Amino acid sequence: MLSPLLAIGEKAITLAEKMGASQAEAYLAQSRSFEITAENNSIKNACETRDAGIGIRTIVGKKIGFAYVTTLNDSDIEEAVTNSMSLARASIADPDFVTLPNSESSHHSARGIFDKELDELTSEETTGLLIRAIDACKGSLDKWSHAIEAAVQSSSGVNAIVNSLGIVKSERKTCISIYTYPIIKDGKDQTASYEYQVSRRLNEINPEWVGTNAAELARGFLRPKTIDGGEMSVLFAPLGASAILGRGLADAVNADEVQMGRSYITDALGEGIASEKLEIVDDGLLPGGIGTRSFDAEGFPSQRTSVIKAGVLRSLLHNSYTANKENVDNTGNASRPSYSGLPDISTTNFIVSPGKGDLNELISELDEGVVCRNTGDSPNLTTGDLSAMIGEGYYVKNGEIQHALKNTLIGINMRDLLRRISHVGSDSRTTFSMVTPSIVIEGATITSG
Repeated sequence: MLSPLLAIGEKAITLAEKMGASQAEAYLAQSRSFEITAENNSIKNACETRDAGIGIRTIVGKKIGFAYVTTLNDSDIEEAVTNSMSLARASIADPDFVTLPNSESSHHSARGIFDKELDELTSEETTGLLIRAIDACKGSLDKWSHAIEAAVQSSSGVNAIVNSLGIVKSERKTCISIYTYPIIKDGKDQTASYEYQVSRRLNEINPEWVGTNAAELARGFLRPKTIDGGEMSVLFAPLGASAILGRGLADAVNADEVQMGRSYITDALGEGIASEKLEIVDDGLLPGGIGTRSFDAEGFPSQRTSVIKAGVLRSLLHNSYTANKENVDNTGNASRPSYSGLPDISTTNFIVSPGKGDLNELISELDEGVVCRNTGDSPNLTTGDLSAMIGEGYYVKNGEIQHALKNTLIGINMRDLLRRISHVGSDSRTTFSMVTPSIVIEGATITSG
């Protein structure tokens, strides 16, 4: 017996075919989430959100139409199918479109992505997690004037996809994230930091660790200083490595960006683009991974794809459109933000294979350099040029942290950054779509002041 979402999807596909669609696809989702936020050490807002809807993609020849509705009522779905068909007939044919995925490819079920305990989590229990994190943070800051922002979000839902080529799939998922952001004052000096955790399972969340670690980090960033600039080593801690590689490399290996000539690694497939120490896989079947799923946003089976091995670019990330356009294998990386959007391409779990040494050990091996805990900047995707402000970081000399940094920039091209990776640490952590340890870059331009 089909689940309710799959039955609704099949009805929508049947209707689209009756209206003349040569191919059709229905993507459906239902979800429930709690989000609770705190400011100035107390609860500010709590809300529960329930969402459900369906997106309909129809193809007439090589013309494509799309429409969605935020309900699962029969009349609204019929209207969405009608609108999608009208848009398809009115659109310009896409010569590069070949076909939607079919059901011939075998697939493996994803493990560890649904947690019954998290699915049944109440708003009161969610609030309790947030209070525990805040209390732990406060307990480490009793000597300083401080204010704490924090939030916790938990979600549970099911998504389903049905198409006219035989794909009929659905899957349940849960997720929870929690963070604290303490702001502290010491005389005239004020600083802040943050820490977070994200998981598919409730028992993997430790609010006390999140709160305590955020407080310790904030204290460590007091009294920051500028430094003399120049060429020096950069140690990206896991969050910093995730920012640089997650935005700076993951987007560059998006097949659509490469095919459009918008990536700095265009025409580099099969070439050595990085240090031999760097190995990256995109693993859509990682047990319990934040990006783990049995199938992608078009219903194609998830897989483990070797992206970089011993520094060589082995594969791009594809959905059905880019794979068919290039006549290569689909890697199962179709994604969409919700039922309200068309498929794009994104990573699942973008994993940097670990090496040796944690953050402290890597720091001890630096003669002179900077540590970048995080940055909000991204490289220019076309040129690869990166100018990244160190959001939180330290100056290191003779293997020891000297002080926190302020107004300090890292300048380097991504091609050079990848080739100059001299060490890959063992301190891997999950940062939403990435799993990465610390990495060390030999020779970037540092400016400060």
